[in-house]
Amino acid sequence: MINRTPRPTARVILAAPDDRVLLFRFVPPDPWPKEPAWHLPGGGLEAGETVVEAAVREALEETGHVLDPADLGDPVAVNEGEWSNLGRHFYTVHTYFFARVASATVAPTALEDYETEDFRDGSRWWSAAELAAAEELVFPPGLAGLLPGLLAGVRPAAPVRLGWTHEKKSSAGM
Repeated sequence: MINRTPRPTARVILAAPDDRVLLFRFVPPDPWPKEPAWHLPGGGLEAGETVVEAAVREALEETGHVLDPADLGDPVAVNEGEWSNLGRHFYTVHTYFFARVASATVAPTALEDYETEDFRDGSRWWSAAELAAAEELVFPPGLAGLLPGLLAGVRPAAPVRLGWTHEKKSSAGM
């Protein structure tokens, strides 16, 4: 049996005034293919920190956007699963929040060394249609389906449970 370290995280779906959301390009850990993919801003909770506090801190550190914890509201989604990196094994529960920001800017204030490496490939603001048509993996799976309601101002009554792994896209005629 593999001993997995718990690593809860807080992530933020940041929406710009034009309804595009911010994703960072990275190469995911095991069990995903070592190919470029995209993920939301956010990261692990620090000792004694709540998920809301972590979401606010991570948004500031990774994007430069200052969020008010009261504006985040309740989580809009969660997903969880196992992953590995450099021989270390983890079990993560991601908690996702939604927030609107005043501009589509990215000005990190405090990236960790590994984040500087992870984010070297950049960031991009995506429309819901672009996410739905993305060829590269987007984390979390199911983000494209969740986004239209959030952008329309509809929050789920309880956090939506998103998948951990991606379903393979099928081609017509196969």
